[in-house]
Amino acid sequence: MSFIEKITAAIKNPKNAMKNISDQPMIEEAVMIVGIYAVLGALAAYVQASKIIFVFEGFENMPPSIQSITMVLQVVGALVGPFLTWSIGTGIIHLISMALGGEGKFYPQMMTAVGYSFIPMLFGSIISLALLLLMEPMTITISATNQAAAEEFYKNPYIFASSVIGAVMLIWTSIILFFGVQSAQRLTPAKSAIVAGIPLVIGVISLVWSIWNLGIL
Repeated sequence: MSFIEKITAAIKNPKNAMKNISDQPMIEEAVMIVGIYAVLGALAAYVQASKIIFVFEGFENMPPSIQSITMVLQVVGALVGPFLTWSIGTGIIHLISMALGGEGKFYPQMMTAVGYSFIPMLFGSIISLALLLLMEPMTITISATNQAAAEEFYKNPYIFASSVIGAVMLIWTSIILFFGVQSAQRLTPAKSAIVAGIPLVIGVISLVWSIWNLGIL
């Protein structure tokens, strides 16, 4: 089965796809998926930094070089972040799986399975990038007196839609991860759901908490 066929299978029939991937893990394919996700994230970070200008009250005369450095840091962070999330997240998932009686290997089985679970995030990144490209430029002033700066950012319909889409893609990711954990670690469906549900619960709680604090709910 080719790389493209595996990706298609993971979308259409994740149960069988993740079983095949766990039986014959190819870490370079997982690196490719996470790498593409990182590149899309870096592009989105660049567009967002270009469209949304943060002005810190009292620092209006900040040199342009500082703003450029900030943009570079955002892009680099978006480029490196997915690989850190992948490696550290896989380690945590593997340890929890082992605690529940899992029998799989961290490398390359779990690393590959978790890498393939990033597939939905690729679609989420593409949609988010498109939304950012459609968004009108905006300037947000941050100061001690402007307590609504964060609300102004997250209540932007494009930013809010991007966050909701990210949550939906996280649900899809958890489904693929569920079958990956079940196949790689040979856990029961119930235990696999516990492991795969951890990142989902964290993501959903973070989104709901943000929406609640902004007064949208």
